[in-house]
Amino acid sequence: MGGSVGPAQDATARSRLDFGYIWRVALRVFGLTGGIASGKSSVAERWRARGLTVVNADELARAAVRPGSVALTQIVDYFGGEVVTSDGTLDRARLGAIVFSDPEARRRLDSIVHPVVRRLASERFAEIAARGEALACYEVPLLFETGLERIYAPVVVVNAPDALRRARLAARDQLPPEQVEARILAQLPLAEKVKRADYVIENDGSLTLLHARCDETLDAICHALSIDPRRYPKPELS
Repeated sequence: MGGSVGPAQDATARSRLDFGYIWRVALRVFGLTGGIASGKSSVAERWRARGLTVVNADELARAAVRPGSVALTQIVDYFGGEVVTSDGTLDRARLGAIVFSDPEARRRLDSIVHPVVRRLASERFAEIAARGEALACYEVPLLFETGLERIYAPVVVVNAPDALRRARLAARDQLPPEQVEARILAQLPLAEKVKRADYVIENDGSLTLLHARCDETLDAICHALSIDPRRYPKPELS
């Protein structure tokens, strides 16, 4: 029979490469999500302090629409030149004001950006796997909305009271109440995400308490995946 590879086998190999098969065999990647302004970045920051690699989907989305990119050209073709600043970068605030008030425009934007982000994420995790890492985290605001919970598991959801989230969002992004509400309504309700989560981190107290909950959750994930949590030591108190 020899070692030849037939057409069907070759197609299967290409498919596995396209979907990041190699890094999924060697590297376990779990998902981190939550509602807007629920505190995902604070959780990710704590885990990074313990040495865990956390890949941020929003950062990949920014890379996807860098000046000169195909995605940015497609966005300008659809939304017009007013969504680009004078230096050629995407005006995220102006675009956000459009898509969060128009579901069809938001779907069009997602259809342009999400495929590029998926490719960049696969490439990033392949690099992490090549370093010999056993575990990584993917921080994705729209993880459930895009069906990624089937790929990045287990899923951790950061929960926070609605009133606190609204106040954070208004202060952070300098948004009026109607735009705050539009951004919250654009996502799956946080209560639904909590129901579908494998782990929930409550962000309703002090930063010290949040860090303790982050540590407990990461340790639990390590144990569940047969990874020694001592690979990710807790930072010493200063």
